[in-house]
Amino acid sequence: MPRVVVNKPQPLEARFVVERDRVQAAFGSRLRDFRVARQLTLEMLADRADLHANYVGAVERGERNLSLYNIWRIAHGLGVAPAELMQSLPERALHP
Repeated sequence: MPRVVVNKPQPLEARFVVERDRVQAAFGSRLRDFRVARQLTLEMLADRADLHANYVGAVERGERNLSLYNIWRIAHGLGVAPAELMQSLPERALHP
């Protein structure tokens, strides 16, 4: 009997890829707005969040699907509650 690998990532269906990309872009835009309003460079925010500047830049461009832990780290680097970064995410379309 073949062994089942539980943690192996499975590819997303196309409709979920579009949805994920839309959410990531909205999150990244909100993150950039907060960062610019606080007059922080990518490097400054990355340093405060203990992340790499390239990673933070990729998040802002909507290229990364970040973890809850990294959302928490970035929020504290900005001096805001994590929920503030999540407030403007798009509504999910209901699928029948």
